[in-house]
Amino acid sequence: MVSIGFVGAGNMARALGGGLARSASATGAEDAVRLLATDPDPAALERFARETTGEAVADLRALLAASDAVVLAVKPQVLPALLPEIARALEPRHLVISIAAGATLTSLSRGLGGDTRIVRAMPNTPALVRQGITVLVGGATATRADLELAERIFRGAGDVVVLDDERPMDAVTAVSGSGPGFFFAYAEAMLHAAGAVGLPPELGLRLVQRTLLGSALLWLESGEPPERLRAMVTSPGGTTQAGLAALDAQGFAAAVRSAVEAATRRSRELSA
Repeated sequence: MVSIGFVGAGNMARALGGGLARSASATGAEDAVRLLATDPDPAALERFARETTGEAVADLRALLAASDAVVLAVKPQVLPALLPEIARALEPRHLVISIAAGATLTSLSRGLGGDTRIVRAMPNTPALVRQGITVLVGGATATRADLELAERIFRGAGDVVVLDDERPMDAVTAVSGSGPGFFFAYAEAMLHAAGAVGLPPELGLRLVQRTLLGSALLWLESGEPPERLRAMVTSPGGTTQAGLAALDAQGFAAAVRSAVEAATRRSRELSA
C-alpha cells in the first residue's frame, strides 16, 4: 500500500484524491492506496473525506508520519512558512510533490533540504471533471519510481506529460494552468453577445456550452489542425467570415498572445 497525504484539502486535492479512489475501485485495488489530508478548514477536510473516502488528519506532523508521498496542494504564498515546518518532519522515504504555481524545484529544495526527492507539477482545473492535463518534472534526486507514482496520482484526473527540463514550466503555467480562465472569459463574452443579439438567456447558455464543447471534441478527435477546422466552417462572404473579420479588426489574436505572455511573466515573477 502507498499512502498519499495532501497538504490542503481544496478543489485540486479532492480532484486528485477522487481520481485515485475511482481508479483503485475500477481495478479492484482499493487497498493499494491510502489517502489522507490536513487543512485548517474543517469543512474542506470533511468534504475531502466524503468525496475521496480518504482520512482527515489533525495536523501536518501526523500527516507526514502516515504518508509516503506528500502533495503540496496550497497557494504559493503559503510555502515560505510551510516548507520549514515540513522539512523538520521529513524522512528519507518521503516524496514531495508540489502543485504550487511558480514554485521552482530550486526554491522547493532550498526550503525542504537538498536531499529531498521532489516532483513539480502543474495541473489545471478541468481535473475536477477528470479532463485535466498535468505537466510533471522531477528534481535532481527524484527517481523513475517517483515520477511513475506522480504520474499515477495525476492520471486519475486526466492526461499527464512528463518533462526532463523545468524551463518550459512558466509557459506551461500560462497556457494550461491559466488557460481555463481565458477560455471562460471567452465563454462569458459569447454569452453577453448572445444576449445582445436577442437570444433568451437559457437558449444562449445551451448554445454556447454545446458549441464550445463540441468544437473542442471535434478538434481532439479529428486530429486536424485548428486552421483547417476554422476554414471548414468559413464560407467566402458568409457569416463566419464576417465574424472573424470583426475579431481580427479588434486584435483578437494579439490580445490572446498578450494574455499568455502576461501570465508567463507573472509565473516567472512568482518563481523569483
